[in-house]
Amino acid sequence: MSSSPSRMRFGCLVFLTLSLAGLAQGQRTKPDDLKWLSPDDSQFRWLNVADWEQKTGGLQPVRMPKSWRDKIPDRSAARALSTAGVALRLRTDSNKVAIRLTFLDVPDAANISPESAWERARPPYFDVYRDGKFLANVPAKIAYYEQDVTVFDNSSAPKKQSELTILFPHYYRNAEAIVNGIGLEKDSEVLPPAPRNVPVVLFHGDSITHGHGVTSPRETYVWQTCEMANCEALNLGFGGSAWTDIPVADYIASRNDWNVLVLMLGTNSFGGRDAAGKVETLAQYRDKYGAFLDTVRAKHPAAPILCISPILTHEDIIRQKNKNGDFAQDYRNAIQQVVEQHQQRDHNLYFLDGLKLINDPLYLMVIDQVHPNEGGSLKMAEGIAATLKPILKDVHVTNLSK
Repeated sequence: MSSSPSRMRFGCLVFLTLSLAGLAQGQRTKPDDLKWLSPDDSQFRWLNVADWEQKTGGLQPVRMPKSWRDKIPDRSAARALSTAGVALRLRTDSNKVAIRLTFLDVPDAANISPESAWERARPPYFDVYRDGKFLANVPAKIAYYEQDVTVFDNSSAPKKQSELTILFPHYYRNAEAIVNGIGLEKDSEVLPPAPRNVPVVLFHGDSITHGHGVTSPRETYVWQTCEMANCEALNLGFGGSAWTDIPVADYIASRNDWNVLVLMLGTNSFGGRDAAGKVETLAQYRDKYGAFLDTVRAKHPAAPILCISPILTHEDIIRQKNKNGDFAQDYRNAIQQVVEQHQQRDHNLYFLDGLKLINDPLYLMVIDQVHPNEGGSLKMAEGIAATLKPILKDVHVTNLSK
């Protein structure tokens, strides 16, 4: 399905309307009317939270425990603190739900770019679903002190038990948070949500997987893919810091909470440097990619793994080689070669050419021609979902540890 200009203009209008409605919701929070439950209350179900870390005033949800963050490159470890892909699920008859939280002010790096300033200025958005249907997009304040964000307010209606899914902000900045409490009406009931007996797909990649380029968490290709393919998404995207490092493969291999793995790696390595900034030849990267697959496969011998090569990028458009003399396409070819070699003995390994997802600058952000825009994210989701659907048909989820 293509994204015509008229459709995109309509989408922007709907998005603006929902955002304004969400802002109005956020301004009506009255903390005294609510009871506040700890985020680790047993009635809540959290998606994509690997651990809760104790902080002053609350708990911080992280996508990788500290014991593992200490083993991976520092920049990747920092990205694992973002709430990208984090979602709260609960069942309640409360007509108001609020989140009390504190966003962490992450210091700017030296030589800050205009794009980094833009990241800091963009609002942190929550996306809210009620009984499986998208309800509202709610912006929080860009503030680094405790705030209450009313994500659901249906006060004028009779009480009705419903299931809510609340996606947390997904970006790099304004997306590291200490959750101080979940607020519900004092006379309300809260129950665990119904189990979702669908396959769980873990996505690992760089900023494109993390969600750079789209405005709200439900617009990431990861979330949209699983909406289309009827699966549950775990987002392990590390913006600007996914170099196919083996300790990350060790971590993925150690987890038993996923059925299918999707890898979209390579873009951060186009420059011919590794996580430490050292020269890495194309041949070395090819070997590292193969070792990454072998590491995961050793612990998950039969789980489907889908390898996606990088989408179109700026270096393709200007036909630029890296300092080692290699084109971006050389990396795509190397990844495909590794996967095809492994497929000779691994029948649960799949390959998808990223250029079949995006091969037109129209679907890239104009400011960098690297990251997909909203239309590009949708296009990626459609292509990946189409590839995943036949794979997911043969996946059994009964033995999955939750």
